[in-house]
Amino acid sequence: MINGSAKRDLMRYKKNSLAAILTYLAIVFDCLFFISVYSSDFGSATNADKTAIFYQWLIGISVVFNLLFLLAGFLSSEGVKNYKVGFSFLLMLMGAGQIIRIFIIPVMARFGGIDKMFENGIFTEIPESFANAVLEETGRSIPLIDQGKFIYMTCCLLASAALCIIAGVIGFIKSTTLKSYMNELSKKGK
Repeated sequence: MINGSAKRDLMRYKKNSLAAILTYLAIVFDCLFFISVYSSDFGSATNADKTAIFYQWLIGISVVFNLLFLLAGFLSSEGVKNYKVGFSFLLMLMGAGQIIRIFIIPVMARFGGIDKMFENGIFTEIPESFANAVLEETGRSIPLIDQGKFIYMTCCLLASAALCIIAGVIGFIKSTTLKSYMNELSKKGK
C-alpha cells in the first residue's frame, strides 16, 4: 500500500489522465447534442416554424459556441492533464455554460420559450389549445421537437456539463495537492 506522501510524490511523474478523459467524454456528449440539433427532421414544422428558431442568428451563435467549446475542451484536457489549475476553472465555467444552453435551443424548440416551459410543465405534452394560441399569436406552431428529442438533447447537455464540472473539480484538487507538495519539498530543500 502506498502512503500519502508517496502518492503525492508519484503525481510529479504521472499525468492527471482521469480529468482529461472526463473532458473528452464531455466533448463527445456536446457533439452528440450538436449532431442531434443539426441533423433533426422536424416533422410537421412549417418553414415559418424552422425559421423562427433554427435558421436565425441564434443558430449561428450556437455553432460558434460549439466550436469554442471544442477548442476550449481540448485545451483544457491538456491543461488539467498537466496539473494547471486555471484550466480547472475553465472546465467548471464550460459546465455552467452547458447547463445554460439547455434553456436556449431545446426549450425554445419544445416549448416556445422558458416562460412557456414553466407554465405548461416540463414533462407533460403541450395541450392543443396552447399550441393553437401560439400559432395564432406568433404564426408558428410548437413543439418543433417531440418529448423524446427534448429529453435526449437535455441529457446530452447535462452529461457534458456534469463531466466538465467533475473534471474541473478533480483537476483543481489534484493541482492544489501537487502544488502544496512541491512547496513542501522546496522548503525542505529537495
